[in-house]
Amino acid sequence: MIGKSLLNLTCLLLLWSVVEGFTSEEVKCHVCKATVQEMENAIAKEDPNKTADVSGFRLDAHGNSISKTVKLIKSEMYLTELMEKICDKMEDYVKATYKSNGKFTLLKMIVNDKMNPESSLVDFVQDGDLNKSLGHYCLEILDDQEIVFLKAFQAPTLADDLDSQICGAQAKYCSFMANDVEYNFDDKDEL
Repeated sequence: MIGKSLLNLTCLLLLWSVVEGFTSEEVKCHVCKATVQEMENAIAKEDPNKTADVSGFRLDAHGNSISKTVKLIKSEMYLTELMEKICDKMEDYVKATYKSNGKFTLLKMIVNDKMNPESSLVDFVQDGDLNKSLGHYCLEILDDQEIVFLKAFQAPTLADDLDSQICGAQAKYCSFMANDVEYNFDDKDEL
């Protein structure tokens, strides 16, 4: 029953996107990139020296507990919990097209506690579901690509273009476009 409902919702979202002038593939690409950026932002707020015990309940040959710790931000437990709640951040985004060229984008409305300075450069796309589809796409992406996200964020060093690596090279959501879309708003004072 849930699978059929999800399939119906996906078909409806696909039809809605085509009517609006952009494809669901474009929306998924942008949602994926925004999801990666939101995860990077959340991880950056954590203490990088904090550790987590990942030993479980294993014992060595002498009956002693085997202890192993990893950085919290690299632990599967932390990343899984983060992925479970990160899609709530999609409520902060709206669909838009650039006035200059008509290209589709996702726009984060509030950046550094202020209205996004790019707001004047875009036309907002009226969305019948009030952009709830962005959260649904996010959940679908994380459900389908959980291992890809975990491996990428558990790597010893994160790639500079992690969104392109995950959403393009690994998950193939952005194979149709150049990887020039950037959602790193937190480091920019002005655009």
